[in-house]
Amino acid sequence: MTELNLARELKALLPADAAEFMQGAAAAAAARGWRLYLVGGAVRDLMLGWNGGDLDLSVEGDAIELAGALAASPSDVDVHHRFNTARLFWGGYVIDIARSRQETYPRPGALPSTRPGPIIQDLARRDFTVNAMAVSLNPDDFGRLIDPCGGRPDLESKLIRVLHVRSFIDDATRLWRGVRYEQRLGFKIEPITLGLLQRGLPLLETITADRLRYELECVLREPAPEKVFRRGGELGLLRTWHPALRGDQWLMEACSRLRSLVEQPPPEAYLALLAWRLDTTHQEEFIGRLRLTKHQARAVRDAGKLVQAEATLTAVGTKPSLVYHLLDGIADEALTAAQAAFGLGAAYDVERFQDEWRCVATDLTGEDLKRLGVSRGPDIKRLLEDLRDRRLDGALSTRSEEEAFVRDWLAGR
Repeated sequence: MTELNLARELKALLPADAAEFMQGAAAAAAARGWRLYLVGGAVRDLMLGWNGGDLDLSVEGDAIELAGALAASPSDVDVHHRFNTARLFWGGYVIDIARSRQETYPRPGALPSTRPGPIIQDLARRDFTVNAMAVSLNPDDFGRLIDPCGGRPDLESKLIRVLHVRSFIDDATRLWRGVRYEQRLGFKIEPITLGLLQRGLPLLETITADRLRYELECVLREPAPEKVFRRGGELGLLRTWHPALRGDQWLMEACSRLRSLVEQPPPEAYLALLAWRLDTTHQEEFIGRLRLTKHQARAVRDAGKLVQAEATLTAVGTKPSLVYHLLDGIADEALTAAQAAFGLGAAYDVERFQDEWRCVATDLTGEDLKRLGVSRGPDIKRLLEDLRDRRLDGALSTRSEEEAFVRDWLAGR
């Protein structure tokens, strides 16, 4: 296959300031005797004609020193000394700079041992051929594609292929990454890789809960997470998070409805839908398996509360005050998910609660109740809640009506 130069694509598809930055970064690297490359997903997306958001650079030199030289101030750089990597915040961009390196894995699931290496060896340590390409940013060959693993033909054939047969043994999180790329790009996992993937499912037991959670978080940030869940279900991946999870047609339709309600749904709303049909025991097992964060665990548990509330929400004549008591305290992301999961009647009540009913307040305050003669704290709290409920249900609508209700309550004690 003829050599390819992507200089034109770099200038056409990247914003002018980003292209200018990379040329400046290459000059700074060259001044130190180092070579600099654009790597990974950004190269893949350039070749697909996409203007991707990732700017990942690999330098045959000290990445931390280079990032420091490019930063406007030290606070614009986060460094990670173990792998000689740095994250640079520059002009609205987040740019990852890493020292090109070789890797070896001491055992399945372990983080790799690294040592500096040239760009060819850096590309050989990556996950899939379509992500194992680089573009030179150096003045002497700017734009030259470096493709030692055959990423270009696989990109043209729309295939996801591992670089070697031990890839999933070295890092089983690649199982999920392969499915994510397949679904996002509209590609297919090629047959040998697919066989390795299916045989590698038990290897996920070697991965820590935190790394498994990170892969879940990556799926939740996909444009259509349900496609990854569906494919993960077909391949047996989904059950490695929990056997009761289902990537079926219900989930596909619910996630699609979610995007019709919210242009960019929060990840926890998708998570709530994924966990929607788990019972309480399974929820806790799922939360523990992936060590979900407090915020994520709340979305999962609140999904279960909403499922239990659905029959009441669907019943004819359910009062707004009861809806309030059922939904008060539920995470917003779970409430948004409920609108996609419920039938029209219950979804309408959830929408009314989010947009209107939870904002209803009484005219009287606790101080007003004291002035009217209510002395005990518990009575004040209970009366304020009662007044709000009656406001919600239309039994009270003015301050004077609230005062009359309180006086009647005092008289009847």
